[in-house]
Amino acid sequence: MKKIISLLLTLFLIVSCNQNKINLDVAKADATSFLESQFDFFSSGNIDEAKQTFDPDAVLIGTDEAEFLSGWGEVEPSLVGQFAAVKSPKFNYRDMNIVMSDDGKMASYTQRVDFKFKSGNEIIEIKNVRASGVIKKFDDGWKIMQVHWSMGVQGQVVEY
Repeated sequence: MKKIISLLLTLFLIVSCNQNKINLDVAKADATSFLESQFDFFSSGNIDEAKQTFDPDAVLIGTDEAEFLSGWGEVEPSLVGQFAAVKSPKFNYRDMNIVMSDDGKMASYTQRVDFKFKSGNEIIEIKNVRASGVIKKFDDGWKIMQVHWSMGVQGQVVEY
């Protein structure tokens, strides 16, 4: 009897561990899909789509010194301004690294982004934007909790 109970317990643990691994793999694939399309709202210029992408308390840290925006009330005007300036955007994401929470409901990420768009009559291409952030899974899908974009500077800011 002890052998049967021991065997059943072992099988239960193996199935439980494998189920958790499968769920984390699915969650990571889902998070990856979200991250690869997180800025699709730029193509439509639809502020309602953007609002669905960000958590109401999201923090956006941009490349400009003034871009430390906290909450949708600060993020929205920035995006409206960008919609006016950015037309036909194309994002190329690479070097993506995603770290999932144990429950598969949050993820932190790093990536590099190349960004090409039309502004006025000019085609602008920005390469090697460093992006990082945190996304969280809610009942209605993933939301951006925090995003940080930066451009590297030549040389070290602090010598060591």
